[in-house]
Amino acid sequence: MLSRGVAVLGENKAFSLVENFADEAVSILKDLIKIRTVVPPGNNYEEIVEYLEPQFSNLGFKTERVVVPEEMVKKIPAPLEGPRVNLVANKIFGDDKPYITFYAHTDVVPVEEKWSVPPFEGIIKEGRIYGRGASDMKGFIATVLLALKVINELDLKPNYNITCVMCTDEEIGVYPGVYYLADQGYIKGDVICGEAVHQIIGIGTAGSIVFDVAVKGKSAHTMAFWTAINAVENTVPILEELLKLKEKVMERRSEVPGLPTPYGDKMIPLFSINMIKGGVKENIIPSECRFSIDRRYIPEEKEEEVVAEFMETIEAAKKKSKALAIETSVVRAYKPLKISPQKPIVKKLAAAVKHVTGLDVGYLGAAGATDMGYVAEKGHDVAIMGVGDLLSNFHGADESINIGDMVKYAKEIVHLLCFQKI
Repeated sequence: MLSRGVAVLGENKAFSLVENFADEAVSILKDLIKIRTVVPPGNNYEEIVEYLEPQFSNLGFKTERVVVPEEMVKKIPAPLEGPRVNLVANKIFGDDKPYITFYAHTDVVPVEEKWSVPPFEGIIKEGRIYGRGASDMKGFIATVLLALKVINELDLKPNYNITCVMCTDEEIGVYPGVYYLADQGYIKGDVICGEAVHQIIGIGTAGSIVFDVAVKGKSAHTMAFWTAINAVENTVPILEELLKLKEKVMERRSEVPGLPTPYGDKMIPLFSINMIKGGVKENIIPSECRFSIDRRYIPEEKEEEVVAEFMETIEAAKKKSKALAIETSVVRAYKPLKISPQKPIVKKLAAAVKHVTGLDVGYLGAAGATDMGYVAEKGHDVAIMGVGDLLSNFHGADESINIGDMVKYAKEIVHLLCFQKI
């Protein structure tokens, strides 16, 4: 009973210190938001690593900068600039202790919509901090540092050896930084990924493939249309066949629960024709029409089968089109992920949330894609829970997080690492 009482006192002291250091964590998040790691091009990774490296070093972590080789970066079909610098930070608390890895990506999506506040300043209003990357996912980086600062300040002895990885290019996929770290053995033990919403653990994410199609024709003046082959018009029968495939795809369901939609309450695949472009002037028969399809596939679907059925549909569509050629490229952006709520790391994270907030977590899958599917394929169990909420507007204008959720999550990390029985 005495040791339990001492533990409770120690945890209460730690939780109080989390609250005392919260302003420092908010200051760190403001600094991170100001570093414009927008991808593409992702040309400020060195700058954000230079900021983060001493933050971990000052807490006793051994740090290493890991650069993705150029030949691997070339796999990513995007206009990129600068080296892809990832940060790995390790702290060993005992040779006999298991490892745990905290994962965050340092890149953010571009700003396109009009914001009510400057998107790269970290403006605070009514208990929320606004800025691109606040929820996805620089807020999680600041939250982890807050928890680690408390652990270091009180000289607590975690039950784990801790690895933190701050990675590049998650927002564009194909071969992001964590793929290289996983291939090279930098990921240790179970992984906590700070994506998405606090108090909801993600147990499924979609795989992602982009299909780019170019329909080729022959140009001429409109008045001589019979000498031409109209690429735009000959794209129509191809789209008709693909929309039939879409209907077939959209009938599929995952076993993983998802947000309620008109399609039910299970994860669903997606098939969306999101971009199309053809022609250069209204009196010229177009010689080319291009379109792109965003295909998200549920964990129960197989990547090769998804590609095969698309290509078979294109082949069938060729018989109904007079196009001179139909060229298709395939960009395999992300692997799918399916997580059992019974995995130990998931149960431990859920128990930590319950301990701190008194609330049970929810379990959901989503059509959003992450780079964690690849990490799971390498043999690591993953728990996904971010510091955002339903007001965070991930990837949208006025992206934000509740500062109070940072405090709660930091307490949950401290509990999980230092006070939770394993």
